[in-house]
Amino acid sequence: MNHLPRRATIRIFNLAGHLVRTLHKDSDSQFYLWDLQNEHQVLAASGLYILHIEMPDLGKVKILKLAIVLGTEVPDFY
Repeated sequence: MNHLPRRATIRIFNLAGHLVRTLHKDSDSQFYLWDLQNEHQVLAASGLYILHIEMPDLGKVKILKLAIVLGTEVPDFY
């Protein structure tokens, strides 16, 4: 994720609406890297996710969609 303010709370939900992970950003970097693990340190499945990003210093909330594809190999030829 990029273009984030210093402080942000990122909640990641699956399409069923279940909370997968809550991340707390508190650094000067505009970037935050999710390790693709859930709250139990288990790798998230391929699929679509909804990100709910709270930015308290800006008084804003942003909703993003994220697609994850794991374990896919691209062949050298078609």
